[in-house]
Amino acid sequence: MKKRQLEIITFTRLSGMMFLQFAVWGAWAVLIAGHMENLGFTGKQISYVFGTTAIGSIISPIIAGWVADRLMSAQLFAAISHILSGVCLLIAWKQTTFPMVWLMIFLHAILYMPTIALTNSIAFHHMGQSDKFGNIRVFGTIGWIVINWGLSWYLRYWENREPHLPHVGDCLLFGAIISFIMGAYCLTLPNTPPSKEAKNPYAFLEAFSLASNKNFAVLLFISFLVAIELPFYYNLTYLFLTEVEHGVGLAPSSANLAMSLGQVAEVVLMLLLFPCLRRFGMRVTIFLGILAWPVRYAIFAISEPVWLVIGSQTLHGICYSFFFVGGMIAIERLSPQDIRASSQALLLFFTNGLGMLVGHIVSGRLHDYFAYPDEGHAWAKIFTVPIVLTVIAAILFFILFNEQKYQKDADTL
Repeated sequence: MKKRQLEIITFTRLSGMMFLQFAVWGAWAVLIAGHMENLGFTGKQISYVFGTTAIGSIISPIIAGWVADRLMSAQLFAAISHILSGVCLLIAWKQTTFPMVWLMIFLHAILYMPTIALTNSIAFHHMGQSDKFGNIRVFGTIGWIVINWGLSWYLRYWENREPHLPHVGDCLLFGAIISFIMGAYCLTLPNTPPSKEAKNPYAFLEAFSLASNKNFAVLLFISFLVAIELPFYYNLTYLFLTEVEHGVGLAPSSANLAMSLGQVAEVVLMLLLFPCLRRFGMRVTIFLGILAWPVRYAIFAISEPVWLVIGSQTLHGICYSFFFVGGMIAIERLSPQDIRASSQALLLFFTNGLGMLVGHIVSGRLHDYFAYPDEGHAWAKIFTVPIVLTVIAAILFFILFNEQKYQKDADTL
């Protein structure tokens, strides 16, 4: 078989992997806030459930990166994790109390979150040119869009048929089904064995030592700061869009569809990531990605006109593609080959782990603190916090990140 044909086949298989990987998360990540609100959970309880993904990102990637770099093939570990995490979502679907919902989502997070770093590692291992990672990662965004559009249609069907019976919680059932499919699909992926060049058996600790590189350390620190604002988007935006009194007042199906516009824009921006990196460099690209966040939150704070609030969801494309995916590429290029899975896990540790854990705690408390009795929330005050945080992060990154040194270090690895 010709080399070009093999490249196309590999690209297709890795793209399918990313599609399913993020369709699992996308199935429940947006709608579960509405489901928990319907169950009568407080803002703190909602934040605690969302916080399980942060805890999972802190605990599991340490083990997963080490296993993938030292003991077991990445695709096999990912298959086992997805199948078991699907069981947890299936059980969570039928729970109505906070302790049981929290426990099942927590177990799911412990199993699912490390697979993000694992699939990144599998893609980087087989794709060849790391700067083109966005061309494969974009299919994860497409997976997120497809499942959310499907769920919006599903919810609209039930809104018209049985408006008195909410079906928002069915997002957990869909997440479980896709997780089982992903588990089976992982067994068909190209083999990604542990590195034969390993010198240090403790791969995660070795990845941590890379923080002695200033640019590597800056990426981790700024990623931590920026990740603090993410729960304000993932946890609260759906509630903001569906609140009638002081929010936008959209129906659940329309709010879910509106939030998917961010992923639609992400598809376009992901395809533009590679030429932007070549044209502007890593520093400017990531800087622009950070700045898109305060702009979006400022529009949320104003909260009108409705078309602008909905349209501002598209800024998520710049935020995620330029900052997070750009950061993944930078971490990959600054890491020795035998610990790259652990380096990706380390980035996940600081973003989806420590950063989002702080963000979950802060956003949940602000949600309750700025609540009017039976009248909704002071959303402008709530969204002021992520505005200030992301502006500070953007300024610090632009000052501290050295583009010339980054290019020099990346070329030597």
